[in-house]
Amino acid sequence: MIRQAICALLLLTAIFVMTFNLEVKEMGPASNLCALLIVLGGTFAATLIAYPLKKLAWTTRLLKKSFTFREEMNSTIETIVSLAQIYRKKGVRPLEQEANHLPPGLLKTGIELIAYHYSRDKIEQILHKEALCTHNQCETAHKMLYNMARLAPALGLAGTIISLIRIFGHISDPQNLIGYMAVALLSTFYGVILANVCFVPLSNKLREFMDQNELQMDIVQEGILDLCDQEHPRAIRYKLETLSATMGMPNRTLNRPNLVLLPSHEQAK
Repeated sequence: MIRQAICALLLLTAIFVMTFNLEVKEMGPASNLCALLIVLGGTFAATLIAYPLKKLAWTTRLLKKSFTFREEMNSTIETIVSLAQIYRKKGVRPLEQEANHLPPGLLKTGIELIAYHYSRDKIEQILHKEALCTHNQCETAHKMLYNMARLAPALGLAGTIISLIRIFGHISDPQNLIGYMAVALLSTFYGVILANVCFVPLSNKLREFMDQNELQMDIVQEGILDLCDQEHPRAIRYKLETLSATMGMPNRTLNRPNLVLLPSHEQAK
């Protein structure tokens, strides 16, 4: 981590030194690339000083997953109910075989713990720790994007100040000052745009994914514990659907038992 921070600091220093010595006199591709180098390169280097590279890679994968995430709560509940039926009718060995076909995640871990005959309290502790670890990783990724959104405008302003220092140090004709000012303000423009159009929306998207994923993990934990208690599959289905609806899942249809209300004179009979 120290070596990474030193390399990132050297990269940040190189960016600012190059910006001080790079002569850009008019609007064009060179001025845009210079402004983007300050904002994007500086934001990336400053982020690497604070966070390990593997967390930056984890954030990238998490963002990709947040855009491809689909609402799978119905499928998750159906899977838990199906596993409960297998466990209730056939026992633990067929349940263990079904766990081999599940994708890696909290549900597969819970089924394997049941198959290994862990106690209910131990299963609850392990699932809670795994869910908490996943939540902390997502929270770190969200904080990283939030900090990048704060860094981008600041680095854009720093790039504008650098350009102004270079301009006032070398300008000979005050009439050309307006053209130089347009070039100087490019970095501020890119900093504001990248912060409010890129990093902040990505941070909000990640927060939405975190909320949905946390709800799904709560449903899975509750279903695993009910399965461990060998509750009836219908009771598990009703409980999980009620829980998901109570916690704010949209468009949820509960499989409630049909209740027939009798008129008062039939009740008297």
